[in-house]
Amino acid sequence: MYKNRFILLFLVLVASACEIVTYKEFALPEYDGALNWQQIVKNAEWENRYDHEAIAFNNKLWVIGGYNPGQVKGDTYYEDVWSSDDGKSWKLVIDDAPWLGRRGHELVVFNDGAGDAIYLIGGFSVDEANGYRQYNNDVWKTTDGENWTLIKKRTYPELSSVQDWFPRMHHSCVVATHGGINYIYLIAGKTMLENHESRYATEYFNDVWRSTDGINWELLVSNDFGIRAELAATVGVNNQLYINGGVHGIIFEAEGNATHPITNWQALWTSSDGENWSDLRDSTIVEDRYLYRSAHQMVFYKDLVWSLPGKTISNEHYMFASDSYYPSWTYDSNGYWGLDSKGVAIDARHSYDAFVWKDKIWIFGGFTATYGQSNDVWTATL
Repeated sequence: MYKNRFILLFLVLVASACEIVTYKEFALPEYDGALNWQQIVKNAEWENRYDHEAIAFNNKLWVIGGYNPGQVKGDTYYEDVWSSDDGKSWKLVIDDAPWLGRRGHELVVFNDGAGDAIYLIGGFSVDEANGYRQYNNDVWKTTDGENWTLIKKRTYPELSSVQDWFPRMHHSCVVATHGGINYIYLIAGKTMLENHESRYATEYFNDVWRSTDGINWELLVSNDFGIRAELAATVGVNNQLYINGGVHGIIFEAEGNATHPITNWQALWTSSDGENWSDLRDSTIVEDRYLYRSAHQMVFYKDLVWSLPGKTISNEHYMFASDSYYPSWTYDSNGYWGLDSKGVAIDARHSYDAFVWKDKIWIFGGFTATYGQSNDVWTATL
């Protein structure tokens, strides 16, 4: 009994010596970087969501698909398309697109020779009618957001196929011109294998594919930048490709029980052709911990690569309280790094979308630290 009293007294003394901060009192550092942030709308007409895609096309903004586990009635996987002239007022273009409820997909604007169009590539879909769900490697095309054409059907090739990329979600797609040819690049992602026990079914990719039409795809023989999904990707000056971060699962066979797939996995990886990748980092300016993030975004703005907020990588407990996942950093083509701010202006978030349009960085929705899934729109100018 006396031993138990001693332990209780010890715990009381320890607790009284600690400064306890409640959830309500916890606050992220204020943003003090170079960007001027503005909230365009707090609650857009489209429902709260994350894992959606947004894009600029035909002088309009578009928000397409996504996931909302907070939806009380109806489908939580969206197959809707919204457009806006200014980011404030939104119009529902179609609420039942034929690619079904979808999340973790990718959008690009691409010209295959017939003019610019929006291409929707891969992702995870759910059929609201029967609940059937699957990972996809299909490609859909539209010139108006309402009428969609399936230009590449879903297939289920061998995992090691060099003819067709495996169905997946949380990959990245960008458009770049190399060797005078305009390509869609598809990079990494994850899937779950069919007819496998769930704990052994998840596969992460480190492959790179490219296409001139969204229909026929070429597997590039690229050096290893490390398996990953929920990565960020952008295209810089001279069509230089950049990728960073993501999640990668547990590495059972890594040498020395390493926690990451390869050395410098966390680096900013870059390539001028999609085949030859180099790792870049400068921990004296941007600490390595700021490179370990996932479900974030990178944009190329004012001759700089900007890395924006995200969440943890797979080997750490999901949290926003760590100060590693929301600081913004920059990199320029001359090799100079910059730490823009350790604070955040837009509420810490992940699984949103961001791009540059009309000389501004635009951000759409995502899963926020304060409110969960959101439907807000922000811009930033330099």
